[in-house]
Amino acid sequence: MTEEQPTPDAPAGPDEIVDAAENVDAGERSEPAEQSSDAEAGADAPAPTPVPAPEAEVREPVEIATTLEVGLERSVRYGPILIVGAIVGAVIAAVVALLFPISEDAEYTMGQVVGFVAVIGGAAGLVLGAVLALVLGRVAKRSRGAGIAVLTDVR
Repeated sequence: MTEEQPTPDAPAGPDEIVDAAENVDAGERSEPAEQSSDAEAGADAPAPTPVPAPEAEVREPVEIATTLEVGLERSVRYGPILIVGAIVGAVIAAVVALLFPISEDAEYTMGQVVGFVAVIGGAAGLVLGAVLALVLGRVAKRSRGAGIAVLTDVR
């Protein structure tokens, strides 16, 4: 009676895996490390044979691509415009304050005047930056377009 040899393409069944584990040569088995306990030294329990786990079925990922037409709309980032407006306003106001001399008998020092005027200039620059951002936002909303978006779903 002849044994049937599995083809390389066919997956091995559970019976064939157990048979392969039993046919492993004693030198190829992984032995547990020797333990120095006296109680276990006298016990001649057979070492358990490792049974390889059956290979998990590997599925190829499936990609589903869908194209959609989407509308594109430009917008303005308000935060950076407001910050730049406030900084520019404060610097311009501080430079203008430095151009005017302060009399010797004044109650305030030059540093106090520059700081106060810089705060007022920063607030004015913030307001002007906000107006500029709103105008730029209106202009940017006029330019609209269309684009193709590709939605890919991988399962």
